[in-house]
Amino acid sequence: MIPVRLHLAYKNIKRLRDIVSILVKHGFYPVLESMHLTGLISMPRRIIGKKMGVGKEALGAAIRLRLALEELGPTFVKFGQILSTRPDVISEEFITELLKLQDEVPPFPFEDVLDTVEKEFKKPAREIFPSIEKIPVAAASIAQVHRATTASGSEVMIKVQRPGIEEIINTDLAILKYLARLMAKYMPEARIHDPAGMVEEFSRVIRKEMDFTLEASYMEKFRANFAHEKRIEIPGVYWEYTRKRLLTMDRVSGIKIDNVSRLREEGIDTKKLASLLVEIFFTQVFDYGLFHGDLHAGNIFVINQEKIALLDFGIVGRMEDELKGHVAEMFLDILNEDFKRLTNLYLKMGVLPEDIDEEAFSRDYYDLAVHYLGRPLSHIRIGDLFMDHIRLISRYNIKIPRDILLFSKCILELEGLARHLYPDADLIKECEPFAAKAVRRRLLPEAVISEGISTVNEYRDLVENMPGYTRKILKKILSDNLAIEFIHRGLEDLVGEMDRSSNRLTFAIIMAAMVIGSSLVIASEAGPSVMGYPALGIVGFMIAAILGLGLAFQILRSGKF
Repeated sequence: MIPVRLHLAYKNIKRLRDIVSILVKHGFYPVLESMHLTGLISMPRRIIGKKMGVGKEALGAAIRLRLALEELGPTFVKFGQILSTRPDVISEEFITELLKLQDEVPPFPFEDVLDTVEKEFKKPAREIFPSIEKIPVAAASIAQVHRATTASGSEVMIKVQRPGIEEIINTDLAILKYLARLMAKYMPEARIHDPAGMVEEFSRVIRKEMDFTLEASYMEKFRANFAHEKRIEIPGVYWEYTRKRLLTMDRVSGIKIDNVSRLREEGIDTKKLASLLVEIFFTQVFDYGLFHGDLHAGNIFVINQEKIALLDFGIVGRMEDELKGHVAEMFLDILNEDFKRLTNLYLKMGVLPEDIDEEAFSRDYYDLAVHYLGRPLSHIRIGDLFMDHIRLISRYNIKIPRDILLFSKCILELEGLARHLYPDADLIKECEPFAAKAVRRRLLPEAVISEGISTVNEYRDLVENMPGYTRKILKKILSDNLAIEFIHRGLEDLVGEMDRSSNRLTFAIIMAAMVIGSSLVIASEAGPSVMGYPALGIVGFMIAAILGLGLAFQILRSGKF
């Protein structure tokens, strides 16, 4: 086991122990044992953890993971939500369960709200917001929202960051990075998914989400994109009242989009509403290449039959023109049941490994496509199709852009909401006009010319830089500075185990030598004595006993006993 005192994550050893204890409580002892982390908990808890209760086992691993993440707090809830976008890493059962993760928590005290306002604006809170409702509209793990009134009399909503959340997240991120390294070290099957890279990506996402000025900028961008669209409302930002930890926006009221009974009581046609929701999402993707990345019901409110409001732009996806074109072609190929084009398209979208068996991939992909597309469109769940696509691709180590993963998760959420409103909702048919328009746009003369110019410029840069690259290589060769690095994959674990084993063996030999030496001293009755025995021999035995107990304790702590 890596020494606890030497690692950054252990600056908060209590938090790490809490994490391990909670995971053991929810039945993940075998995973922690394989990561050499069980030494952090007491022996009784370790023994109990090996025998998970029948009730826990009956819940299933996916449910237990969700419950553990919820108990671990905001960082882990967010990590689970991000993990739900990775069908290449976890199965459908886990994705379905992680999509249920809620970061609704008890609100923090109103005094902390006033304190945050004063710290951000360096003025008394009442000078900035003469009126703030004490009871929040919503309370989440990172922030909570209150209705308020500005000094100019505008009725607004303020999103206030939870006090101390940044320190909590920084601590948890350090521990997550450490856990990712342990997973890569002790669980070879996890290396293909790059745990450290996943945590690093999550770190970037959550740090961006904590900067409310970035969220405000995205809100303004979406408002500009839909400035002429009367069917969608995006709250305006009050920049003079917005800071990194406090976001002030227009007040929005409406009905949560999943409250079907209330919607019907208000006379709203849920079939038309489902169609409007799908249309707005595909407009974001194919017209603007910028889409809302967190489409759960709490972020979508229905104002009336013809208008919905989008909230919380902490997670946003982007698609460049080339990627938009690929996604559009994908939908059209699904409609046309063109399996060969679908296969080639996914090969183009991903970063292919050098050793990929394209023929085997094409065969497997064809089987997958037939499995879904050999039935009526109304019986196809496009979200499941996307998820299975990505799982297949991950088996061949094809790298898919992060925004495609986020888009797939949004499709899954969108389809769920649309079919909740109207069970016969068909995303594939709804998408067809948008996809066809996006493909036609790529074929316009100006688009073709622009793409051609871009390609020519890339080749020009390559030709211009080639002499310089060649000169550098030749210079290294002539000066004997050309180095070739060999990477021995998998040997690090063997070297580490050999190092630990040799250290323990050396320790045991020294201990045995002290026992033998002390025995000889006692047998010879040399030197001063204590209670009739040579003092030097007694001291030697005591030291050997201490070393023996220490070695036994280390073996027990490692869990290998």
